[in-house]
Amino acid sequence: MKKSFLLTVFISLSALSFAQQKMKLVFDLSSEDTLSHAAVYRQINNVLVDIPDLQVEVVLHGQAVRYMLKDSSYFNSRIATAKSKGVTLAVCNNSLRRLKIDPSQVKSEAIVVPSAVGELVRKQHDGWAYIKAGH
Repeated sequence: MKKSFLLTVFISLSALSFAQQKMKLVFDLSSEDTLSHAAVYRQINNVLVDIPDLQVEVVLHGQAVRYMLKDSSYFNSRIATAKSKGVTLAVCNNSLRRLKIDPSQVKSEAIVVPSAVGELVRKQHDGWAYIKAGH
């Protein structure tokens, strides 16, 4: 009797803990295609209407990092809107290095992570939903 009660309490607490976990989504964006970038910002807005407390991160690597540079005016308003909604924009330092771009050239709205693949692996390991960006 005692064992079944303890098991019931444990299962209930585990379920409650799981139910209280915040949902998290990470986008993998490597394309320089403006349609792919526009699609990600549109999808972010749409999903945040559906799930307002969703935690969102966009990991930019490869040629996609170019739109997060200070000298790029593409998507400035969409970047600002995403940041105002709590979205994290993470730029891959390996991509910056490969493209010979100094990390100081990255817009202040973004963070620089050591490796896009490492960031994506950590996010998925921590239970984040993964979406490969495209249009």
